[in-house]
Amino acid sequence: MGVTALTPSATARRTGVRVSVVPWHIPAVLFASTSMVVGVIWDISWHMTIGRDTFWTPAHLAIYLGGIVGGLASGYVVLRTTFAGTAAERAAAVRFWGFRGPLGAWVTIWGALAMLTSAPFDDWWHNAYGLDVEILSPPHVVLALGIVSIATGAMLGTLAYQNRTDARSGWIDRGYAYAAGLVLTFYAILATEYTDRILHHSSIFYMVACAAFPFVIVGAASASRLRWPATTIAGVYTLVTVLMVW
Repeated sequence: MGVTALTPSATARRTGVRVSVVPWHIPAVLFASTSMVVGVIWDISWHMTIGRDTFWTPAHLAIYLGGIVGGLASGYVVLRTTFAGTAAERAAAVRFWGFRGPLGAWVTIWGALAMLTSAPFDDWWHNAYGLDVEILSPPHVVLALGIVSIATGAMLGTLAYQNRTDARSGWIDRGYAYAAGLVLTFYAILATEYTDRILHHSSIFYMVACAAFPFVIVGAASASRLRWPATTIAGVYTLVTVLMVW
């Protein structure tokens, strides 16, 4: 049995979709992912320097602003595709509970719901058990899954539009690499407990780093149309981290 690999232009011809203008929800979800990564790093710094404050800290607001913006933008895309989408858009969409929408939008919606679920859970956890002594507490795991899902949804959304246009678009190509860099940043944050510089002399650091980071970098780079995709993705992570430290 033979297997035929479709190039991006061949995929565009098969689905009949042509993209000339990047829709507004793509920048919206990229903004949401950026707001969340800034908020998460800020929140960790807040806990280390100030301690546990109210739920309405600026860092928390940045995190949940990203979740709300990403969820609403993706929800609109699903509703528009379901009730006002073209035949080609509906054919290329994923169907769930009678609604139709791009895969990236569905992943982002799931992430937003997970984030909103974690908010009261996290507040109750702190009131019941006090301060966190680790990053991966149960409510933080739910929150992290939601955040990574929204960033992954942004990556899938930009990838879909990249593959459905024949001509190269520098904006959308760089947008995909930027979204992948944010996903890499979130993975690095989740692995913080195992990547501290003291642990660089132990095996756990290398096992965690080699299991998580190459998977994201190589996997995302293989779908990019940039000349140096892996370097660009790693550069986004480095730039975000450096700017937040500064």
